[in-house]
Amino acid sequence: MDVDTDLGVKLAAIAETPNQRDRIEAYLSLLESLLSSPDVSDLTAFGRHFTTSTSVPLVAGRRVLGAFVAALTSGLMHDAEDEAKWTTLGAVFAKHEGSRKAIIEGVLGDYAGWCEEQTTRLRRAQSAILQNEEDWAGAADALIRIPLEGGSRLVGDDEKLGIYLQIVRLLLEDERSERAQHYFNRASLLITPETSQEAQLTLRLSQARLFDFSARFTEAARVYHDVSLDAAVDEDDRLMMLQQAVTTSILAPAGPQRLRLLAQLNRDDRVHSAIPAHLGTMLRKMLLEYIVRPAEVAEFEAGLMRHQKAQVEGGGTVLERAVREHNVGACAKVYDNISFDALGDLLGLDAPAAETVARKMIEQGRLRAWIDQPLGLLYFESRHEDKDGQVAGTAGGLGVEREETPIEPVAWTERWDARIRHTSIQVETIAAAIQSRGLVQ
Repeated sequence: MDVDTDLGVKLAAIAETPNQRDRIEAYLSLLESLLSSPDVSDLTAFGRHFTTSTSVPLVAGRRVLGAFVAALTSGLMHDAEDEAKWTTLGAVFAKHEGSRKAIIEGVLGDYAGWCEEQTTRLRRAQSAILQNEEDWAGAADALIRIPLEGGSRLVGDDEKLGIYLQIVRLLLEDERSERAQHYFNRASLLITPETSQEAQLTLRLSQARLFDFSARFTEAARVYHDVSLDAAVDEDDRLMMLQQAVTTSILAPAGPQRLRLLAQLNRDDRVHSAIPAHLGTMLRKMLLEYIVRPAEVAEFEAGLMRHQKAQVEGGGTVLERAVREHNVGACAKVYDNISFDALGDLLGLDAPAAETVARKMIEQGRLRAWIDQPLGLLYFESRHEDKDGQVAGTAGGLGVEREETPIEPVAWTERWDARIRHTSIQVETIAAAIQSRGLVQ
């Protein structure tokens, strides 16, 4: 940028002042006059006179540039008491955010290594301005450019952690989860037992959101629920986390793990009193394995975020997949077997697609069933009981298995014989009951 001729002459003259104290006073006097009627080009030129110079004495440069930065960041950051005069003079920028942004961007070009402390403050201020404009990616990039390793400024682990966590939050706001994961990994390496509770809480919340964006809904729901129980979190934020816990638990793949999670959430009284009623209703239907209807799915989907509506392999959204798999499991409570044509009608799919859904659930151990392909039927396995007659591995009395027992491979003829034997026993039991009551002469 070309320096205004008059300003350039003044800066050159001050630079030639032999006495350092007089030089500093002259610079500060010029800065005060520039702030009285702010001009973007003049103030940018003034700042770059220091940031690009390698000949300015360090004492003078840091003192004057510190005052310049304090004025420019007035109202955006906490300032030291000795900078009160300059923050007062810089209050004019509160009404001229565009000018402040342009000056900061102009000064933050190439700069000499001696002024990293001052340019770091400008980067933070730039990030704050961009956050106010909801430019989350730009705000994150401003913080990313702050040198944390190998610079002339010694940066402590707490400061690094704070910057990394802020970058993660901003990138997640912009839905850039892959980049956010990179900085989350860096932040997690800096966590120690002495780390502040606030920082640890921020890390846990970031972890939940990363799980959420990565479609790892079971893990996300657990962390969201843990955070919602933390008394250090504001009550409104706790309810928001609880709402996200319920949402992600419903989106999680059907199976024993999700049933345990739904049972845990169902025992939280806040689910039925402090969050939208349709979420509690949906949770109970999923927990009790009731069939979910399209109208209920549409109401729930209206509250989802964009990444939670992503398309999945096999067609449909994450929610549609979760509801399809849930309804397959719900059928097991109603039927002993069901044709794939009927199952497809229930799921809104054709018969081959319905068979694919069931087959994947069986392969992953999330559905106890077997397929009779010649007849196009899906047979559901009943839950086994232990020797004491109790449901094996239940959690919370809900019949949810703690440990998944693989279905033993059984020949089709053996299953057929077992069903005939079971039917015969039932017939004999009914006949004996009829005879005992004297209903047959």
